[in-house]
Amino acid sequence: MTNTKSQSFLDAIAHINWQLEAGRHDDARDAFEYALTELATAEDLDRLTRVADTFTHDPYVIARASLRSLWRRSDPELRAWLDMFVTRTDPGLYRPAEQQPQWITTVPLVAAETSARRILATNDKPALKRTPSTATTIAAKRARRQPEHIAAIKSKRRPVTEPRVVTDYIRTRFLLDTDPAYDASMWDRTYLRQIADQVRTERDRAGARTREDFDADAIARARTGLDIRDDDRPAFLTNGNGLDYDHTTLPPLQGWVCVYCFGERACSDHFITDTNGQRLSDDGLCQHCRDNDRTGIPALPTGFTLADEVAAYCQHLTDHYPAAAPALLHALQQRSTRIVSGLVMAFLDRGPQPSEPGTPITALTPVQLRTGRCCSCYAHPRDIDIDDLCGDCRNRYPVAA
Repeated sequence: MTNTKSQSFLDAIAHINWQLEAGRHDDARDAFEYALTELATAEDLDRLTRVADTFTHDPYVIARASLRSLWRRSDPELRAWLDMFVTRTDPGLYRPAEQQPQWITTVPLVAAETSARRILATNDKPALKRTPSTATTIAAKRARRQPEHIAAIKSKRRPVTEPRVVTDYIRTRFLLDTDPAYDASMWDRTYLRQIADQVRTERDRAGARTREDFDADAIARARTGLDIRDDDRPAFLTNGNGLDYDHTTLPPLQGWVCVYCFGERACSDHFITDTNGQRLSDDGLCQHCRDNDRTGIPALPTGFTLADEVAAYCQHLTDHYPAAAPALLHALQQRSTRIVSGLVMAFLDRGPQPSEPGTPITALTPVQLRTGRCCSCYAHPRDIDIDDLCGDCRNRYPVAA
Protein backbone atom coordinates (compact mmCIF):
# COMPACT_ATOMS: atom_id res chain seq x y z
CA MET A 1 0.00 0.00 0.00
CA THR A 2 1.37 3.41 -0.97
CA ASN A 3 1.84 6.22 1.50
CA THR A 4 -1.23 8.46 1.78
CA LYS A 5 0.18 10.99 4.20
CA SER A 6 0.87 13.56 1.45
CA GLN A 7 -2.17 12.84 -0.72
CA SER A 8 -5.18 15.08 -1.10
CA PHE A 9 -8.70 13.86 -0.40
CA LEU A 10 -9.48 13.40 -4.11
CA ASP A 11 -6.23 11.48 -4.72
CA ALA A 12 -6.95 9.25 -1.72
CA ILE A 13 -10.44 8.42 -3.02
CA ALA A 14 -9.00 7.62 -6.47
CA HIS A 15 -6.45 5.32 -4.83
CA ILE A 16 -9.22 3.62 -2.79
CA ASN A 17 -11.12 2.98 -6.03
CA TRP A 18 -8.05 1.20 -7.43
CA GLN A 19 -7.73 -0.88 -4.26
CA LEU A 20 -11.36 -1.99 -4.47
CA GLU A 21 -10.95 -3.04 -8.09
CA ALA A 22 -7.80 -4.98 -7.12
CA GLY A 23 -9.68 -6.79 -4.34
CA ARG A 24 -7.71 -5.24 -1.47
CA HIS A 25 -10.79 -4.50 0.65
CA ASP A 26 -9.03 -4.33 4.03
CA ASP A 27 -6.50 -1.79 2.74
CA ALA A 28 -9.30 0.19 1.13
CA ARG A 29 -11.25 0.26 4.40
CA ASP A 30 -8.22 1.56 6.32
CA ALA A 31 -7.43 4.14 3.67
CA PHE A 32 -11.04 5.35 3.60
CA GLU A 33 -11.08 5.81 7.37
CA TYR A 34 -7.84 7.81 7.19
CA ALA A 35 -9.17 9.92 4.31
CA LEU A 36 -12.34 10.85 6.19
CA THR A 37 -10.65 11.64 9.49
CA GLU A 38 -7.43 13.31 8.28
CA LEU A 39 -7.72 14.49 4.68
CA ALA A 40 -11.39 15.48 4.26
CA THR A 41 -12.30 19.08 4.97
CA ALA A 42 -15.52 20.27 6.61
CA GLU A 43 -16.86 21.19 3.16
CA ASP A 44 -16.12 17.71 1.81
CA LEU A 45 -17.91 16.06 4.73
CA ASP A 46 -20.91 18.36 4.28
CA ARG A 47 -21.11 17.54 0.59
CA LEU A 48 -20.85 13.79 1.24
CA THR A 49 -23.64 14.03 3.82
CA ARG A 50 -25.89 15.90 1.37
CA VAL A 51 -25.28 13.35 -1.37
CA ALA A 52 -26.03 10.44 1.01
CA ASP A 53 -29.23 12.16 2.21
CA THR A 54 -30.33 12.62 -1.39
CA PHE A 55 -30.02 8.89 -2.14
CA THR A 56 -31.62 8.00 1.23
CA HIS A 57 -34.74 10.18 0.98
CA ASP A 58 -35.59 9.64 -2.73
CA PRO A 59 -35.56 6.68 -5.11
CA TYR A 60 -32.47 6.33 -7.27
CA VAL A 61 -34.11 7.73 -10.43
CA ILE A 62 -35.30 10.89 -8.65
CA ALA A 63 -32.04 11.34 -6.74
CA ARG A 64 -30.01 10.96 -9.94
CA ALA A 65 -32.13 13.57 -11.73
CA SER A 66 -31.77 15.97 -8.78
CA LEU A 67 -27.99 15.61 -8.73
CA ARG A 68 -27.81 15.94 -12.50
CA SER A 69 -29.69 19.24 -12.27
CA LEU A 70 -27.27 20.36 -9.54
CA TRP A 71 -24.31 19.43 -11.80
CA ARG A 72 -25.63 21.64 -14.60
CA ARG A 73 -25.95 24.64 -12.27
CA SER A 74 -22.57 24.21 -10.56
CA ASP A 75 -19.14 25.69 -11.19
CA PRO A 76 -16.31 23.56 -12.67
CA GLU A 77 -14.87 22.77 -9.21
CA LEU A 78 -18.12 21.35 -7.89
CA ARG A 79 -18.72 19.49 -11.18
CA ALA A 80 -15.37 17.77 -10.81
CA TRP A 81 -16.23 16.88 -7.22
CA LEU A 82 -19.62 15.42 -8.24
CA ASP A 83 -18.01 13.43 -11.05
CA MET A 84 -15.62 11.91 -8.54
CA PHE A 85 -17.99 11.09 -5.67
CA VAL A 86 -21.49 10.49 -7.11
CA THR A 87 -22.14 6.84 -7.88
CA ARG A 88 -23.30 5.73 -11.34
CA THR A 89 -25.36 2.85 -9.94
CA ASP A 90 -28.04 2.53 -7.30
CA PRO A 91 -26.32 2.50 -3.85
CA GLY A 92 -29.37 0.94 -2.25
CA LEU A 93 -29.77 3.62 0.43
CA TYR A 94 -33.47 4.26 -0.25
CA ARG A 95 -35.39 2.00 2.15
CA PRO A 96 -38.92 3.33 2.68
CA ALA A 97 -40.42 2.24 5.98
CA GLU A 98 -43.97 2.43 4.63
CA GLN A 99 -45.76 -0.75 3.69
CA GLN A 100 -48.31 -1.22 0.98
CA PRO A 101 -51.67 0.50 1.69
CA GLN A 102 -54.14 -1.78 3.44
CA TRP A 103 -57.65 -1.31 2.15
CA ILE A 104 -60.56 -1.38 4.55
CA THR A 105 -62.54 -4.52 3.75
CA THR A 106 -64.85 -4.69 6.74
CA VAL A 107 -67.16 -1.98 5.33
CA PRO A 108 -67.93 -1.80 1.57
CA LEU A 109 -66.82 1.46 -0.01
CA VAL A 110 -70.27 2.10 -1.48
CA ALA A 111 -71.80 1.89 2.01
CA ALA A 112 -69.60 4.65 3.40
CA GLU A 113 -70.65 8.28 3.46
CA THR A 114 -69.61 10.70 0.74
CA SER A 115 -67.01 12.40 2.95
CA ALA A 116 -65.46 9.04 3.89
CA ARG A 117 -65.28 7.96 0.22
CA ARG A 118 -63.59 11.25 -0.65
CA ILE A 119 -60.99 10.73 2.09
CA LEU A 120 -60.30 7.13 0.99
CA ALA A 121 -59.94 8.23 -2.62
CA THR A 122 -57.46 11.04 -1.86
CA ASN A 123 -55.50 9.53 1.05
CA ASP A 124 -52.59 7.48 -0.30
CA LYS A 125 -50.86 7.01 3.05
CA PRO A 126 -50.72 3.38 4.17
CA ALA A 127 -52.56 2.28 7.28
CA LEU A 128 -49.84 0.95 9.56
CA LYS A 129 -50.66 -1.42 12.40
CA ARG A 130 -48.51 -0.49 15.35
CA THR A 131 -48.80 -1.98 18.82
CA PRO A 132 -48.28 0.65 21.55
CA SER A 133 -45.46 0.10 23.98
CA THR A 134 -46.06 -1.07 27.54
CA ALA A 135 -45.24 2.38 28.92
CA THR A 136 -47.81 4.00 26.59
CA THR A 137 -50.46 1.45 27.59
CA ILE A 138 -49.86 2.02 31.31
CA ALA A 139 -49.92 5.82 30.87
CA ALA A 140 -53.26 5.49 29.06
CA LYS A 141 -54.68 3.36 31.91
CA ARG A 142 -53.64 5.98 34.47
CA ALA A 143 -55.06 8.80 32.35
CA ARG A 144 -58.45 7.05 32.14
CA ARG A 145 -58.66 6.99 35.95
CA GLN A 146 -58.31 10.78 36.24
CA PRO A 147 -61.45 12.55 37.54
CA GLU A 148 -61.71 14.82 34.49
CA HIS A 149 -61.64 11.83 32.14
CA ILE A 150 -64.29 9.97 34.14
CA ALA A 151 -66.48 13.09 34.17
CA ALA A 152 -66.10 13.45 30.40
CA ILE A 153 -67.10 9.81 29.85
CA LYS A 154 -70.14 10.14 32.11
CA SER A 155 -71.24 13.30 30.32
CA LYS A 156 -71.47 11.46 27.00
CA ARG A 157 -74.90 10.33 25.96
CA ARG A 158 -75.34 7.02 24.24
CA PRO A 159 -77.70 6.97 21.26
CA VAL A 160 -81.29 5.97 21.79
CA THR A 161 -81.01 3.05 19.36
CA GLU A 162 -77.84 1.02 18.91
CA PRO A 163 -76.94 -1.78 16.50
CA ARG A 164 -77.43 -5.31 17.77
CA VAL A 165 -73.68 -6.02 17.63
CA VAL A 166 -73.01 -3.09 19.97
CA THR A 167 -75.72 -4.15 22.39
CA ASP A 168 -74.42 -7.72 22.53
CA TYR A 169 -70.86 -6.52 23.04
CA ILE A 170 -71.82 -4.22 25.95
CA ARG A 171 -73.78 -7.03 27.58
CA THR A 172 -71.21 -9.82 27.15
CA ARG A 173 -67.65 -8.62 26.35
CA PHE A 174 -67.44 -4.99 27.54
CA LEU A 175 -64.21 -4.38 29.51
CA LEU A 176 -63.27 -8.05 29.12
CA ASP A 177 -61.24 -7.90 25.90
CA THR A 178 -57.98 -7.37 27.76
CA ASP A 179 -58.26 -10.47 29.94
CA PRO A 180 -54.91 -12.34 30.14
CA ALA A 181 -54.60 -15.61 28.30
CA TYR A 182 -55.41 -18.64 30.38
CA ASP A 183 -52.72 -21.06 31.48
CA ALA A 184 -52.42 -24.39 29.75
CA SER A 185 -54.33 -27.09 31.58
CA MET A 186 -53.61 -30.80 31.76
CA TRP A 187 -56.39 -31.48 29.25
CA ASP A 188 -54.83 -29.02 26.75
CA ARG A 189 -51.52 -30.88 26.84
CA THR A 190 -53.27 -34.27 26.60
CA TYR A 191 -55.30 -33.03 23.63
CA LEU A 192 -52.11 -31.79 21.96
CA ARG A 193 -50.44 -35.18 22.40
CA GLN A 194 -53.48 -36.97 20.92
CA ILE A 195 -53.44 -34.80 17.80
CA ALA A 196 -49.68 -35.34 17.41
CA ASP A 197 -50.21 -39.11 17.65
CA GLN A 198 -52.94 -38.88 15.00
CA VAL A 199 -50.56 -37.04 12.68
CA ARG A 200 -47.95 -39.80 13.01
CA THR A 201 -50.61 -42.50 12.53
CA GLU A 202 -51.90 -40.84 9.34
CA ARG A 203 -48.38 -40.78 7.89
CA ASP A 204 -47.78 -44.43 8.82
CA ARG A 205 -51.05 -45.58 7.22
CA ALA A 206 -50.26 -43.58 4.07
CA GLY A 207 -46.83 -45.21 3.87
CA ALA A 208 -45.04 -41.85 4.09
CA ARG A 209 -41.41 -41.80 5.17
CA THR A 210 -41.05 -39.94 8.48
CA ARG A 211 -37.69 -38.39 9.23
CA GLU A 212 -36.25 -38.20 12.73
CA ASP A 213 -36.57 -34.41 12.83
CA PHE A 214 -40.26 -34.49 11.82
CA ASP A 215 -42.12 -32.23 14.27
CA ALA A 216 -45.60 -33.62 14.77
CA ASP A 217 -46.15 -31.37 17.77
CA ALA A 218 -45.81 -28.26 15.57
CA ILE A 219 -48.54 -29.60 13.24
CA ALA A 220 -50.72 -30.36 16.26
CA ARG A 221 -50.28 -26.83 17.58
CA ALA A 222 -51.22 -25.41 14.18
CA ARG A 223 -54.36 -27.57 13.97
CA THR A 224 -55.59 -26.92 17.49
CA GLY A 225 -54.46 -23.31 17.89
CA LEU A 226 -52.90 -24.18 21.26
CA ASP A 227 -49.45 -22.62 21.25
CA ILE A 228 -48.24 -24.55 24.29
CA ARG A 229 -45.68 -27.19 25.12
CA ASP A 230 -46.86 -30.75 25.51
CA ASP A 231 -44.55 -31.15 28.52
CA ASP A 232 -45.64 -29.55 31.79
CA ARG A 233 -42.12 -29.63 33.25
CA PRO A 234 -40.10 -26.39 33.32
CA ALA A 235 -38.18 -25.85 30.09
CA PHE A 236 -34.39 -25.92 30.08
CA LEU A 237 -32.57 -22.66 29.50
CA THR A 238 -30.58 -22.24 26.31
CA ASN A 239 -27.18 -22.03 28.01
CA GLY A 240 -27.78 -24.42 30.90
CA ASN A 241 -29.99 -24.35 33.96
CA GLY A 242 -28.36 -21.26 35.49
CA LEU A 243 -29.03 -22.52 39.02
CA ASP A 244 -27.20 -20.76 41.82
CA TYR A 245 -26.49 -23.74 44.05
CA ASP A 246 -25.04 -21.63 46.89
CA HIS A 247 -28.19 -19.52 47.02
CA THR A 248 -30.47 -22.54 46.61
CA THR A 249 -29.04 -24.36 49.64
CA LEU A 250 -29.96 -21.43 51.90
CA PRO A 251 -33.52 -21.45 53.21
CA PRO A 252 -35.56 -18.45 52.06
CA LEU A 253 -35.84 -15.54 54.44
CA GLN A 254 -39.19 -15.26 56.17
CA GLY A 255 -40.92 -12.25 57.70
CA TRP A 256 -39.37 -8.92 58.66
CA VAL A 257 -35.68 -8.62 59.42
CA CYS A 258 -34.26 -6.95 62.49
CA VAL A 259 -33.69 -3.21 62.01
CA TYR A 260 -30.39 -3.40 63.91
CA CYS A 261 -28.60 -6.63 62.92
CA PHE A 262 -30.75 -7.48 59.81
CA GLY A 263 -31.15 -11.05 61.04
CA GLU A 264 -34.30 -13.10 60.58
CA ARG A 265 -36.86 -12.58 63.32
CA ALA A 266 -39.15 -15.14 64.86
CA CYS A 267 -42.91 -14.62 64.89
CA SER A 268 -42.74 -14.10 68.65
CA ASP A 269 -40.41 -11.11 68.11
CA HIS A 270 -43.12 -9.29 66.20
CA PHE A 271 -46.11 -9.98 68.47
CA ILE A 272 -45.26 -8.66 71.94
CA THR A 273 -47.71 -8.12 74.80
CA ASP A 274 -47.38 -6.34 78.12
CA THR A 275 -48.22 -7.70 81.55
CA ASN A 276 -51.91 -6.94 81.00
CA GLY A 277 -52.07 -8.88 77.75
CA GLN A 278 -52.29 -5.76 75.59
CA ARG A 279 -50.32 -5.94 72.35
CA LEU A 280 -47.39 -3.53 72.01
CA SER A 281 -46.25 -1.97 68.79
CA ASP A 282 -43.41 -3.67 66.96
CA ASP A 283 -39.97 -2.33 67.86
CA GLY A 284 -38.36 -4.03 64.81
CA LEU A 285 -35.76 -5.91 66.91
CA CYS A 286 -35.00 -9.57 67.29
CA GLN A 287 -34.86 -11.12 70.76
CA HIS A 288 -31.05 -10.96 70.92
CA CYS A 289 -30.92 -7.23 70.09
CA ARG A 290 -33.83 -6.53 72.43
CA ASP A 291 -32.05 -8.27 75.33
CA ASN A 292 -28.96 -6.12 74.70
CA ASP A 293 -31.04 -2.89 74.82
CA ARG A 294 -30.31 -1.88 71.24
CA THR A 295 -32.20 0.95 69.58
CA GLY A 296 -35.33 0.01 67.67
CA ILE A 297 -38.52 1.64 66.43
CA PRO A 298 -40.14 4.04 68.93
CA ALA A 299 -43.39 2.86 70.46
CA LEU A 300 -46.58 3.89 68.65
CA PRO A 301 -49.53 5.46 70.50
CA THR A 302 -52.42 3.31 71.66
CA GLY A 303 -54.83 2.28 68.93
CA PHE A 304 -52.21 1.69 66.23
CA THR A 305 -53.04 -0.40 63.18
CA LEU A 306 -51.07 -2.68 60.88
CA ALA A 307 -50.68 0.20 58.43
CA ASP A 308 -49.10 2.30 61.20
CA GLU A 309 -46.64 -0.48 62.05
CA VAL A 310 -45.64 -0.96 58.42
CA ALA A 311 -45.21 2.80 57.93
CA ALA A 312 -43.08 3.08 61.11
CA TYR A 313 -40.92 0.13 60.05
CA CYS A 314 -40.36 1.51 56.54
CA GLN A 315 -39.68 5.04 57.81
CA HIS A 316 -37.17 3.76 60.40
CA LEU A 317 -35.18 1.97 57.70
CA THR A 318 -35.32 5.06 55.49
CA ASP A 319 -34.11 7.34 58.31
CA HIS A 320 -31.21 5.15 59.47
CA TYR A 321 -30.19 3.37 56.25
CA PRO A 322 -31.22 5.65 53.33
CA ALA A 323 -28.94 3.91 50.81
CA ALA A 324 -30.02 0.35 51.62
CA ALA A 325 -33.66 1.08 52.45
CA PRO A 326 -35.09 0.73 48.89
CA ALA A 327 -33.56 -2.74 48.44
CA LEU A 328 -34.61 -3.84 51.92
CA LEU A 329 -38.19 -2.67 51.43
CA HIS A 330 -38.39 -4.23 47.98
CA ALA A 331 -37.28 -7.58 49.45
CA LEU A 332 -39.85 -7.19 52.25
CA GLN A 333 -42.56 -6.51 49.69
CA GLN A 334 -41.64 -9.68 47.76
CA ARG A 335 -41.91 -12.06 50.74
CA SER A 336 -44.89 -10.49 52.56
CA THR A 337 -48.57 -11.20 52.45
CA ARG A 338 -50.77 -9.30 50.05
CA ILE A 339 -51.92 -6.64 52.52
CA VAL A 340 -48.39 -5.94 53.81
CA SER A 341 -47.04 -5.95 50.26
CA GLY A 342 -49.65 -3.36 49.27
CA LEU A 343 -48.69 -1.15 52.23
CA VAL A 344 -44.98 -1.31 51.33
CA MET A 345 -45.81 -0.47 47.71
CA ALA A 346 -47.79 2.55 48.90
CA PHE A 347 -44.82 3.71 50.98
CA LEU A 348 -42.42 3.32 48.04
CA ASP A 349 -44.80 5.17 45.71
CA ARG A 350 -44.55 8.27 47.90
CA GLY A 351 -40.81 8.54 47.25
CA PRO A 352 -39.58 7.94 50.83
CA GLN A 353 -37.32 10.59 52.33
CA PRO A 354 -35.63 10.75 55.77
CA SER A 355 -37.89 12.49 58.30
CA GLU A 356 -37.16 14.76 61.25
CA PRO A 357 -37.16 13.27 64.79
CA GLY A 358 -40.60 13.41 66.37
CA THR A 359 -42.46 13.63 63.05
CA PRO A 360 -45.75 11.70 63.25
CA ILE A 361 -46.16 8.67 61.03
CA THR A 362 -48.16 9.33 57.86
CA ALA A 363 -51.00 6.85 57.37
CA LEU A 364 -50.71 4.50 54.40
CA THR A 365 -53.45 3.42 52.00
CA PRO A 366 -52.49 -0.03 50.69
CA VAL A 367 -52.20 -0.63 46.96
CA GLN A 368 -55.01 -2.91 45.86
CA LEU A 369 -53.58 -6.17 44.52
CA ARG A 370 -55.12 -9.14 42.79
CA THR A 371 -53.88 -12.35 41.15
CA GLY A 372 -53.26 -12.15 37.42
CA ARG A 373 -50.73 -11.82 34.62
CA CYS A 374 -48.30 -8.87 34.57
CA CYS A 375 -48.66 -6.78 31.41
CA SER A 376 -44.90 -6.09 31.31
CA CYS A 377 -43.08 -9.35 32.12
CA TYR A 378 -46.15 -11.59 31.44
CA ALA A 379 -45.48 -13.64 34.60
CA HIS A 380 -48.48 -15.57 35.91
CA PRO A 381 -49.82 -15.95 38.52
CA ARG A 382 -48.54 -12.84 40.30
CA ASP A 383 -49.94 -10.16 42.58
CA ILE A 384 -50.64 -7.25 40.22
CA ASP A 385 -51.95 -3.75 40.87
CA ILE A 386 -54.62 -1.75 39.08
CA ASP A 387 -52.19 -1.10 36.19
CA ASP A 388 -51.65 -4.88 35.73
CA LEU A 389 -48.05 -4.56 36.98
CA CYS A 390 -46.31 -6.88 39.42
CA GLY A 391 -44.07 -5.65 42.20
CA ASP A 392 -40.89 -6.09 40.14
CA CYS A 393 -42.20 -4.11 37.17
CA ARG A 394 -43.77 -1.24 39.15
CA ASN A 395 -40.31 0.28 39.60
CA ARG A 396 -39.90 0.53 35.81
CA TYR A 397 -43.08 2.62 35.42
CA PRO A 398 -43.21 4.95 38.42
CA VAL A 399 -46.41 6.80 39.19
CA ALA A 400 -46.21 10.45 38.18
CA ALA A 401 -46.17 12.81 41.15
